[in-house]
Amino acid sequence: MDLLQVLFLSFIQGLTEFLPISSSAHLILFSDFFNSSIQSLNFDVSVHLGTLFAACIYFKDEILLIIKSFFSLEKEKEGRGLLINIIIATLPILIIGFFVRDLVDIFLRSPEIIAYATIIFAVVLYLSTKVKTQYSSLDSISPTHSLIIGLAQCLALIPGTSRSGVTISAALALGVNSKTASRFSFLLAIPTIGAIACYQIIGVDFTSFVDEYRSNLIGMVISFVIAYLTIDFFIKFIDRIGFMPFIIYRLFLGTLILFFLI
Repeated sequence: MDLLQVLFLSFIQGLTEFLPISSSAHLILFSDFFNSSIQSLNFDVSVHLGTLFAACIYFKDEILLIIKSFFSLEKEKEGRGLLINIIIATLPILIIGFFVRDLVDIFLRSPEIIAYATIIFAVVLYLSTKVKTQYSSLDSISPTHSLIIGLAQCLALIPGTSRSGVTISAALALGVNSKTASRFSFLLAIPTIGAIACYQIIGVDFTSFVDEYRSNLIGMVISFVIAYLTIDFFIKFIDRIGFMPFIIYRLFLGTLILFFLI
């Protein structure tokens, strides 16, 4: 990849990973636009690590709380419930993703699938915003809620769905408010992205990784910075701006893809 492609794809990964607009859909479409599989496995690992580090640093207080609760002998230690909920919500995609990942790559990476998924889950997100809010904190999310959100997260294996979009939609549909739904979704991204990165690292040729260190390092840094800024902006302003801008964008993108496929 040349420098322009590295900068562009790193920016797209960092921007779309945590917005409810599907990072995988954008990366697949842009790869098709360049008419080649320009994103190497080495680079893919690098940008995933960048977004992972961004989430870990942004939610460092929650992570420290979880770590403390894990090693605490006190049954009611604060953070224990959050740890349990994250585990419950993460297990489904780890299990299902392990068995269907190859099928997804073979059958579900077409522009048609991306277009329809983008539109359908825009409607799902819109409908979920109409549910009355009942829960306004991470502590109010129950293990049952977490399981439902985790099962919904499995739909993110379909390109165009958006991992953050579908988990936020599920949380909103359960009555969780916008900010709490977003925070829980982004916390779920940490083990999910971490698992993806670990799986990808298995296939990395470390000799070529070192040879491409400059592109990989640039990709990691840019995706980290953009992802951190995106998370910060989204969490601070989602109550003000709502989800309608993302819904409209998804409908526009899906329709545009279908138009060019005609």
